[in-house]
Amino acid sequence: MPRAPWPRYALTVALVTAGACSHARSGAPPEERAEERADTGFIAEAQSGDVPPIVDHSLPPGLEPGPPRWRPSGVDPRLVVREGGDELGFLEQPCAYDEPCGCLVAAEHRYRRRGDGWSIVVVVPEVEVKRVVKRGTCVEGCGQQRPPDPTPIRSLGAIDPGAVQIDVQRPRKVVRKQTCTDPLVPP
Repeated sequence: MPRAPWPRYALTVALVTAGACSHARSGAPPEERAEERADTGFIAEAQSGDVPPIVDHSLPPGLEPGPPRWRPSGVDPRLVVREGGDELGFLEQPCAYDEPCGCLVAAEHRYRRRGDGWSIVVVVPEVEVKRVVKRGTCVEGCGQQRPPDPTPIRSLGAIDPGAVQIDVQRPRKVVRKQTCTDPLVPP
């Protein structure tokens, strides 16, 4: 029984199309693709290491129900001690660049155990927003401003606050936001 010619033809078309697409370039210029690769590698590096568990969340002053559960350590404002205990916590900075509709660029944290303490690297990018304006009408914004998110508190254990080393890195990050000539704002 002879085979139908269409499977061979379909396979040939699929292979030629796949080969043509493998040489296609991204719409972004080479310098933008390099920035994206650098940002991606930096974030992957920032998320490695021993990550202590999130044990609580801190709310902005006046929004926390009941008495405070954590008090400042006195060494660094990001280090807090649990009330009635000796557990040391670290207040993570969740957002590097905040907007009314939420966080545009998140902060990253890298944790490493160091003898009897911790080494924490906080990556807070210096954000440059470049607006790309298209001709026409678009919806811009979210209507109502979001309330602030609670700040995560990671448990570093019962250690001396002086045994924690915190370094802040500020790499440059370019964010492109698309807008239009006639933006509409939702209610």
